[in-house]
Amino acid sequence: MQAKDVAIVLLAAGNARRFGADKLMADFEGAPLGARAAHELVSVAAAAHFAVCQPDAIIAAHYKRLGFDIVDNPNPGIGLSGSLHLAVEAALRTDAQALLIALADMPFVQAAHVEALIAACTDDVVASFDGKQPMPPAIFPRSHWPDLLATVGDAGARHILAHAEKLTAPAGTLCDIDTADDLAASKVSFHRIDRAQ
Repeated sequence: MQAKDVAIVLLAAGNARRFGADKLMADFEGAPLGARAAHELVSVAAAAHFAVCQPDAIIAAHYKRLGFDIVDNPNPGIGLSGSLHLAVEAALRTDAQALLIALADMPFVQAAHVEALIAACTDDVVASFDGKQPMPPAIFPRSHWPDLLATVGDAGARHILAHAEKLTAPAGTLCDIDTADDLAASKVSFHRIDRAQ
């Protein structure tokens, strides 16, 4: 698969209950946490870039400035599946042959890994792998989009990723931020990963 045939969707509509504040706007090295993954994704020359956000989300303005088209999720309470459905609906408006799903609370994801996922994609779903489990970012060929539309609740595409091909990501780059403690720990990890590059 080539990047020009892929729609990239950043899921950024979660309620962040465990964080206790607007997680995606939390400071991370002088920029909003939710903008870090977006900066990496927008550097990939995809067919389209979408961000699924809650209506009136402050982070949406950052995504717009980066060139993302915003998709409103007015019902984030129904879980991750609602955002996945909106992601597919957005991709269906393009000529993309695959949909790459990324999460806005994963600040260490690298463009090079996203490009490797795209290059590895043929007919099967390809998920990132941290040595323990498959996870986003993950890429879904168009033939698998009905599977995404069939997801329910907050488990998202976990059951689909369980059977996906796996592409190992660089160590430490698949961490997500769920709590304020995660954010504090991630800043230490950020400097460790940065020095390793």
